[in-house]
Amino acid sequence: MPISGEMYVWGDRAKSIPERSGVYALYDEAKALIYIGASTSIRKEFNNYLETDFSNDPRKRETKYYRREFTANQEERMKELQEEYMEKHGKFPKCNLPPAPPKKEVTSEWGFYFYLDIGKPLHEAAFNPKDLKEQIRKVPIASLEFHQKRGDFATWFRNVFKEVQLAEAITKIHKTGEDLRKELLSSLNGQEKAACPNCGIESSPVKTWKMAGRPSKAGERLQLTIGLFKCLECSKTFRRVLAKEKIRAY
Repeated sequence: MPISGEMYVWGDRAKSIPERSGVYALYDEAKALIYIGASTSIRKEFNNYLETDFSNDPRKRETKYYRREFTANQEERMKELQEEYMEKHGKFPKCNLPPAPPKKEVTSEWGFYFYLDIGKPLHEAAFNPKDLKEQIRKVPIASLEFHQKRGDFATWFRNVFKEVQLAEAITKIHKTGEDLRKELLSSLNGQEKAACPNCGIESSPVKTWKMAGRPSKAGERLQLTIGLFKCLECSKTFRRVLAKEKIRAY
């Protein structure tokens, strides 16, 4: 048993534990360990879990019990506990493993649900990036500001679709009001993927820019959109032409 001591029932009482750093273990209804975590403030971590119903990882919603252990070396202790579990069971607890990334659309469990604030659902949801763009076009600005401030959009793309570069681009958006809506839509519309010439893994551009291309044989002038890519698998950097557009003569 990774963390010794009393096993507590999961619920609102978890909000009142001492505000200290440490490690914790979550258990399902059968008291099987499903997650080993660490935090500089377990109280803050538990409060977030309770307020969002484990929004960043729906698998943790199976939690019925928990144990905790306070320590200043929480990261080292967490690794020690995970390795101990691995040696005994031959694998990590299921919620310490990344979920299998869906390709196009997710089930209701992994959908993005819009809120105006904590406890104020809009009853609007998205189950793929296209859905999300449509919802971003129409939901109230207050909802977009609420989710952007919490980092929910970036978290959804990073954890559910494994779109790390897109998540990082969204994280860098600090606009409010209608400017926020425009920036979010721009980020989602501008994601063109390319396969790495070295290992074949697709990735999104780190940056893009426009430049004038050579005239065509017919004498047409073109504006090129260039993308700079860095492969997440082998770290190779490469460039690709993402779009060609005729330059109008005035």
